[in-house]
Formats: sequence, C-alpha cells, structure tokens
Amino acid sequence: MGFIREVLGDAGEPYAKQREIIDAVLHSRRVSVVGCNGSGKDWTVARIILWWIGTQPQAKVIVTGPTQRQVQEVVWREMRSAFARARSPLVGRMLKARYEVDEDRFAIGFSTNEADNLQGFHSPNLLGVVTEAHGVDDDHIQAMKRLNPRVMLLTGNPLSLSGEFYDSHHGLSSFYTRVTISAFDTPNLIEGRDDAVPGMLTPQDVEDRKLEWGEDHPLYVASVLGQFPEALEDSLVSRTMVDAAIERWKASSPESGQPWVMGVDVARFGRDKTILMLRRGSRVEGVFEREGIDTMQIVGRVLELVERHSIQAVYVDGVGIGSGVIDRLREQGKPVFEVQAAAKASNTERFVNLRAELFWELRTRFMEADIQIPDDPELAAQLLSLRYEMTSSGKVKIERKTALKSRGMASPDKADALALAFMAPRSSLGLWL
Repeated sequence: MGFIREVLGDAGEPYAKQREIIDAVLHSRRVSVVGCNGSGKDWTVARIILWWIGTQPQAKVIVTGPTQRQVQEVVWREMRSAFARARSPLVGRMLKARYEVDEDRFAIGFSTNEADNLQGFHSPNLLGVVTEAHGVDDDHIQAMKRLNPRVMLLTGNPLSLSGEFYDSHHGLSSFYTRVTISAFDTPNLIEGRDDAVPGMLTPQDVEDRKLEWGEDHPLYVASVLGQFPEALEDSLVSRTMVDAAIERWKASSPESGQPWVMGVDVARFGRDKTILMLRRGSRVEGVFEREGIDTMQIVGRVLELVERHSIQAVYVDGVGIGSGVIDRLREQGKPVFEVQAAAKASNTERFVNLRAELFWELRTRFMEADIQIPDDPELAAQLLSLRYEMTSSGKVKIERKTALKSRGMASPDKADALALAFMAPRSSLGLWL
C-alpha cells in the first residue's frame, strides 16, 4: 500500500474495497473480485501491476481478457494514466499493451483465441491477471493456472452463472480470497454525491436502474448489488432448476417399464466432444463422451448401447459428420432419426427453428420438475450458459453456438445431447415418446 500512496500518490487514493483487493493480492495466492459496473476494478488492477513490477526482481505480469480492447483500452489506459501522474517517476517504458523495465521485469497484456498462447511465461514472481473474467473462456483461465503464478487475480461482473469465475465465489470459494463490491460500497454512494469520484457509479445512476429494472431484476442484482443473480434475464434455465433436477436424480432409482432413448451430438472439430446421452422416462441413465474418434467408432458405440438396452429411438444431430453416423445406423436397421437443428419447428408461430423448440421443451421439463440429471458440472455449466431471446415477431430464438463461444463459453455438447434425448414428440418422425 505504501508504493501506491507514496509513489503513485498523485494518481489517486484507493477507497476501502480497492484497499481490500490490494491486501488480498499481498496475502493470497488466488484472488477473485466480483463487482458492480463502475466500481474501479480496473483502476485497482492497473496500480497493482505497477506496484508488482516496480518493487520485485524478476517480476512479470500476464494480463488477459475477453477482448483486446478490454486489455489495451481499459486496463492499459489506467496504467498509462497512473504511470504519467506518478509522484515519483517510474522506470521503464510504457507502451500500448506492454510495460517493460528489462527482459526479466515486464507486464504484457493480450486477448487470444487460443489458450495455448498464454503458455511460456515463467518467473518466480509471476502475477496472472484475468480481467472481465466472466467473459473469458475457462480454457484460458486454466492455462493461466498452469503457469503456476505466485498470485492469480480474477476480476469481473456477476454476469455468468457457470465457469471458473462463478465457481470461485461458489464451489471453489475455498481456493480463493473473494472480494465483492456493491454500488453501495463505492465513494459516491457512501458520500451521497454524484461527484465524489468522477466516472464511478452515482446515486442517480443507481436510482435510474432501480426505476428501470426494479430491485429484484437480475440486471439490478448483478450491475448494482454486485451479486450473482439466480438467473440472468435471458437464461434458458436457472441455477435452482438445475440443482433441483440433480437432487431428484440423486434421490431416484432407474425408471423401469419406460422406453430407452438416446441423444447423440457428434463432434465436428477441435476440442468438441461426441456425447451419447441415454434417458429412460424423465431420468438420464448414462452420459458417454469421447473426444477425437471417427464416425465408425461412434456407430460401434451406439450399436453396442442399442443392443444392450433395447433402445427404441436414437436422435442424432445430422449437421456435418453426424450424417455419416445416421447413414450407417440406418444401414444396420436401427431406429435412428435425423435431427437438423436449423430445420423448421413444428410450431413455426412460436419458434425460429427446431433448435429453439427442442431447448424450449427442455426448459419446460426443468420448470415442471419433469427431468432428472446426474451431478455433472460440465453439463450444468452448459445448461446455465444457454440464453434465449424473443424476436421482433415474438418467436423464441436460442443463442447461436458461435455467439456462445464468443462469450468465452465452451460448445454445449452435453446440453445439445440432452435436448436431443428429451426432444419433444415429432409427428414427422413417426414416433411419439
């Protein structure tokens, strides 16, 4: 704290919550900060980076975020401002997204599409920073962990309900020192003024959002109170729904007398997985996943399960290489049905396409407590990542996978297979389950 006060003093005094973050970085290996919008998280990160580089030998800082703009125009802009206004001149060169003293003391910031690009940085005094962590792919956060930083700092808003950042305040909270910042913790709200700290949330901002959204609205809970809401406004299902479905599964037994059904989501590329989801009645009875197998291996596994359980229907995503799986299963005389997610819904007045209809059926099952799923964190995270919207014509539309990935979320392979296994009755398929 002395460095920030004495060296960076002219660049601003941290308020209580910002001091709490700085203290956590001083005394913890992992720190996770969730806060409302406009609470000065990046202001604090910038000063922590300057302190880290300015006070330790062989000090390195790696900063990543969901976009280059966030890293360069937000975090580094704060760093450039503090560097220029420091009471005592700082050594080194401050560039657009790099601060360098020498080859063993530097900070570098970048966004990347490939988690492996974060590898190769090593130092006994390494600080890893993930800014806007709610929007960063978990693969990137795991890559940051593998650098074995002396300290890892995550900062973000409570705008995701799954992933490492969410878990750092929930299931993984014992591994993190956590800081939560509400609008009511910030200087302008504490002092009841709009100008105590320019650029931060003001009492008028909070009042406007309360009137616009209401205090129970997920966006108010997240962007003003700095808390993770039960569900985001556009979440397909809520955390409570998913947890309840898991508890029902734990408390139940296999449903005898019900037909077996299988949903198959075939991996298309990269790290996507082929998922086979078995259900009997309302209960998921098996989840099989493989990465990097060819279509004939998939067919072999499906045939094995069809014979073992006398499966009455196999619903396969027919996009891409899934068509090859479907053709071979048909040759074998198995009850396989091709599902084209982009095809027309049976209810074209309500749904944009078949994918929207299938996932809305899944949502209905969760809402009506008519589904039981195993305690699979990956499946739960994928379900909670799904979002929907209403088009201008009043039709339900599910967020595209490309948009999902742009938010840093993994491909929802297991959620897709679940939707296939529980797909609504399709008259066009000639099968009613």
